[in-house]
Amino acid sequence: MKPIIVIGMHRSGTSMMVKILENFGVFMGNDKEHNEESLFFIELNDWILNQSYASWDDPENYKYLSDGAKETLIPIIKNRLNSYHRKKYFGRKQPTSFFNYDLPWGWKDPRNTFTIDIWQKIFGDVKIIHLYRNPLDVIASLYKREKRQNKNIGNPTRTGIKKKLYGIRLPKKNLFLPIFRFSNYYGLFNLWKEYVSQSLSISDDSKKIIHISYEELISNPQEIISELTAFLEIEPKNTLPKDFFNIKRKNAFLNNPELIAFYEKIKNDELVKKLNYGNIGDNNG
Repeated sequence: MKPIIVIGMHRSGTSMMVKILENFGVFMGNDKEHNEESLFFIELNDWILNQSYASWDDPENYKYLSDGAKETLIPIIKNRLNSYHRKKYFGRKQPTSFFNYDLPWGWKDPRNTFTIDIWQKIFGDVKIIHLYRNPLDVIASLYKREKRQNKNIGNPTRTGIKKKLYGIRLPKKNLFLPIFRFSNYYGLFNLWKEYVSQSLSISDDSKKIIHISYEELISNPQEIISELTAFLEIEPKNTLPKDFFNIKRKNAFLNNPELIAFYEKIKNDELVKKLNYGNIGDNNG
């Protein structure tokens, strides 16, 4: 079967979508990490992006990778898919190939947003699920996560010996993790725009891609789930728990005065208004 590929900006509900799909009976990988992303496909997507010196937090360069360069990558990726490394994704009960697996399967990785053209060429008519969420809640979640991770990684000692050596020898390693665009809200907002704009540009064919608002999903789950199963042409194997969707997470930024102030600065942005996020404070919608 052709894979189901989940795309969208980080912190936009894509992890929740994996759990929904697994509840439907879709296999989403044996090797998922804490964000419900397959390590096998993360490794491949990182490698693809790196060919243009792009990365998940700075994907711009990938847009300039030529079609010829991408054609060079495809046989390498296919070889990887057909190699013993596929065991990482499938686990012990692995099929002979990704291309003859006859059960519903897929994977989630926000990087797919940019590498989807490669996966379409490899697998053909894949089913794409795009999750999007209001930028303020994405910013709040990602800012908190990266602020926790982006710490000074120098090694000052109690005696100060290493500090003194820095005046003679420059440290071989960078002192900071390379995620400085996350140090302010505008950097994160622009990254959100890159991901969402790219997702919306992939295809106009409603048989190939479905765009799902995170807010609509948690507000009207039955309606959205019905649309999703129709799009995927599958019947859910199980029902979701009644408390699965947490409505309190909808527009949670409204509890943060600092984020509300930033929202006032960006609410008239063209993309924000296009996705009906231009008047959140007025109707909490």
